Amino acid sequence: MNLRRIAALVVIIAASVALPVSVIAPSASAQVTQERFSVPFTIPFGVPCADLPPEVTLVSGTAEFFLRSTTRVDSGGVTYLNINATAFGTATDNNGVVYSFNYANHFSIEVPPGGFPQQIRMSDHFNLNGKGKDAHMHIGFVIVGTIDGPGDFFPWHTDAINVRGDAFNCDPI
Repeated sequence: MNLRRIAALVVIIAASVALPVSVIAPSASAQVTQERFSVPFTIPFGVPCADLPPEVTLVSGTAEFFLRSTTRVDSGGVTYLNINATAFGTATDNNGVVYSFNYANHFSIEVPPGGFPQQIRMSDHFNLNGKGKDAHMHIGFVIVGTIDGPGDFFPWHTDAINVRGDAFNCDPI
C-alpha cells in the first residue's frame, strides 16, 4: 500500500483516537469537514506495478482531491468517523500518452468509549483510462479489520474482502 496513504490514515486515526472522551460528547448531530487539495503522483512509486498498460513504465499526474469527513457519536458513546475521498485528473505516461483517472476511497472507523478495540473498513479504487483497448488500469480493494490498541500499527488485523488487480502496488494515491 502507498506510504503516503498509510501516513495520512495513521494521522487521521491517531487524531481521532487521541481525542479525550470528554471532548467527544454524545451528540445527535454529526460534525462535517470538507477539504480540496492537489496531490502529485507517480506510478510506480517504489515497487513494481504489474497492471500498467503494455510498454508503459511510468505514469505521472496530479490528483484534484475532495475530502469529506463526518464524525458522529451515538448515545452509547461510540464515535463513528467516515472519510470519503474522491479525486480526478489527467496523467501522462513515459510514451506521452495522456490518460484520465478517477479515484475513490471510503474509510470508516468505530471507536468505543474506552478507545479500543476499533473496527475499520476501507473501500478503495483507482481507474486509469487512455485511448485504445489496452490503455487502462482498474484496481481496488475492500478490507475490514480491528485495531486492538494504541501500539497496533497498519495493517492492523485486516482481512481482504475483495482485491481487484495489483491494488497494493499500483494505487498511487
